[in-house]
Amino acid sequence: MGQERERVNYHTHCRRCRHARGEAREYVEEAVKSRVTRLGFSDHMPFYDDRFGLRMPYAELGEYEREIVALAGEFGEKIEILCGFEGEYVREDRDFYEKLLSGKGCSYLLLGQHFYETKQGELINVYRIRDTAEYEVYSANVVEAMRTGYFAYAAHPDLIFLNDLAWDVHCDRACDILIDGAVKYGFALEYNANGFRREKKQYPDGERYQYPHEKLWERVKGTGIAVYVGSDCHDPAQVYDGVVETAYQKLDDMGITARTGLL
Repeated sequence: MGQERERVNYHTHCRRCRHARGEAREYVEEAVKSRVTRLGFSDHMPFYDDRFGLRMPYAELGEYEREIVALAGEFGEKIEILCGFEGEYVREDRDFYEKLLSGKGCSYLLLGQHFYETKQGELINVYRIRDTAEYEVYSANVVEAMRTGYFAYAAHPDLIFLNDLAWDVHCDRACDILIDGAVKYGFALEYNANGFRREKKQYPDGERYQYPHEKLWERVKGTGIAVYVGSDCHDPAQVYDGVVETAYQKLDDMGITARTGLL
């Protein structure tokens, strides 16, 4: 038998994001029960102007950081706990990211580009993309974020493919932009287990999960890009469940070895 894989998860939400259930403590208790050695909380980043919905208000940011730091102290003999955020990259907010990372509470940021920015500065919701040409703009925006050094890795980089659009040349180009950027900047990508918790959907070009998308990950194979499995849990029972194990197995089958130590 081979050595058992270290159990880690850096993509964890809790009830503060307004679309997950369970207190942060419940996630820690489940992680300990599941033999997780390192748990990173990455609730959705609250911007100072509360511009995006479905996340904690900015007024709770400090309280969130203090809660996670306190849990890290309380459970320190059983598990390593990190405090982070999953958030969008917006060009004008570089000072905000630097402030978060220089504080005592936040250890890391995940790039979770649920909204992307056009060259004109317009913020677009990825759930409302109706033209695959926009996928290339999205990918270019993600690569722009890679260059900043603020983010540990890109959460669900294939999130855009949840839209009801058939695969075409723009999808190919979007994947190439992402992969070329990750290689150039030594940037890591996440294989998101939460996509497997969602039922398969019928798309114009066949039935599949919304993400992870096989056509992106077939391109990642052999590139040397660092890859992490993220549970993206929104329920304590999902911290390290069978779906996470499935995600690791799928990567193994593709010949991709997932990282466990955070870069």
